[in-house]
Amino acid sequence: MKKPLLVLFDGNAIVHRAFHAFEGKPLTVSKTGEIVSAVYGFALMLLKAISEIKPTHYAIAFDTKAPTFRHQLFDQYKAHRPPTPDELIGQLGRVRQLVEAFPIPIFELDGYEADDILGTLS
Repeated sequence: MKKPLLVLFDGNAIVHRAFHAFEGKPLTVSKTGEIVSAVYGFALMLLKAISEIKPTHYAIAFDTKAPTFRHQLFDQYKAHRPPTPDELIGQLGRVRQLVEAFPIPIFELDGYEADDILGTLS
């Protein structure tokens, strides 16, 4: 019997990495013109990790739009980050649909970042 192995994914970190990997050379759906670079890159990274690591269990966590407890403690938390590009915002829903199509548990909670949730799960 295979030893249990849990792999936890930070969905936001993966989708941002995928988006920036295709920056300047977006992939689109030809019929609609919808940009899907981040969705494609996200799927590739997720499937590669699962196929190479071969976990027995896995889960993914996402940030929510709600402010976190860190914002309440320090109003300048992440205040100097550039806004999320519109091209990425438009793909976040598709990434969510992709993850929901897999048998991967999704964790998210208002007031906490994905990192916080993953730390608790681990």
